[in-house]
Amino acid sequence: MKKVILTLLVAMLTAGAFAQTTTPAPATDKKKDMKDLRKDVRDTRHDKRQRTHDLKEGDKAAARAETKDIRSDKKDIAANTKDLKKDGVKHPIKRAHRQIHRQNVHRNH
Repeated sequence: MKKVILTLLVAMLTAGAFAQTTTPAPATDKKKDMKDLRKDVRDTRHDKRQRTHDLKEGDKAAARAETKDIRSDKKDIAANTKDLKKDGVKHPIKRAHRQIHRQNVHRNH
């Protein structure tokens, strides 16, 4: 009888130990998120240049529209940054800027 009780106790403790261990996170989509972040950074840069051009031309309505686009891109950048930090990427915005620079350097040569 003691062996049966001891076996059940060990089985319950083992089941409890397995229940507390965390399962590894599923494969993250870091590449897709970094690509989205780079795209949003490029869009923000383009919209800023376009807004400056519109202001020089005196087209204030178009400049306001560009400002709205910039704001929405910045919200997307913040969301992507938060997601990438959860995935374990350090300094995602800085990394995106470096990747864009590296791609532009290789594109120009």
